[in-house]
Amino acid sequence: MEITIGKLCGFCAGVNYTIQKATELLEETHDKIYCLGEIIHNERVINKLENMGMITVNSLAEIPEHSKVIFRAHGEAKHVYEEAEKRNLEVIDLTCGKVRLVHTKVEKGALDSFVIIIGKKSHPETIGTLGYAGDNSYVIEKEEDFNDLEEAFAKSKLNKVYIVAQTTFNDLLFAEYIDKIKELLDAEIIVDNTICAATRNRQEEVLEMSKNVDKMIIIGGKHSSNTKELAIIAEKNCNNIFLVQELDDLMSVEFNENDKVGITAGASTPGESIDEIVNYLKENYNAKEA
Repeated sequence: MEITIGKLCGFCAGVNYTIQKATELLEETHDKIYCLGEIIHNERVINKLENMGMITVNSLAEIPEHSKVIFRAHGEAKHVYEEAEKRNLEVIDLTCGKVRLVHTKVEKGALDSFVIIIGKKSHPETIGTLGYAGDNSYVIEKEEDFNDLEEAFAKSKLNKVYIVAQTTFNDLLFAEYIDKIKELLDAEIIVDNTICAATRNRQEEVLEMSKNVDKMIIIGGKHSSNTKELAIIAEKNCNNIFLVQELDDLMSVEFNENDKVGITAGASTPGESIDEIVNYLKENYNAKEA
């Protein structure tokens, strides 16, 4: 078996910062540390931090006043910071720096523009960014979202449009959506492609890798948006895509020693998850790295 391992797989810089800081905090204090939502979308990492004492909650209402709360890598809406202040909570803000920059840009853009966010509506990053966009804003995730775009823009009575993206959105799809927006709206349109460079480079790497392998293993959390995007991109060139979270998820997959297998992982996937799968293929299928 020949395996090709992506050079860009695993933790991105933003996730690495968030997990490192959370780990240090948990090691240094005996206080209860809460985290609003999943700190990143990876169960293995979450379980490790919870075993160290982190408590994951779904709302600030679950946290006692004067407690410490982590704001995760995906970021939070502006009103969540205000609510935390009212509840006398000590916020440890571990929002990815690139996401924080998007919040700043969107808040400024919303002063005189209709803001369009291209991203997944239910994703916490998109929800957080929307919290800085004001009432004259709109989220595009799928083709059907274009149906009401013209009407929403007309209601805003603005003549400028400012467009950003969820930092882990599909770069190819973003470009398609920009073309559609330009066709639909008669306005001054400012496009700010805020897709993270690490995300874009990883997607490009997967696109090329998928052209030269029989099977692709993509490792990431079940809720990880950027990992799912990698699988969608790989499917353009490879018919055998296996999206897995851990080695156990791969046990039902049949391989043979003649396979050419590409391996990559999402931005929230720890190195040990990748290593376990690589070692399994080496031990059981005599896999050699290309």
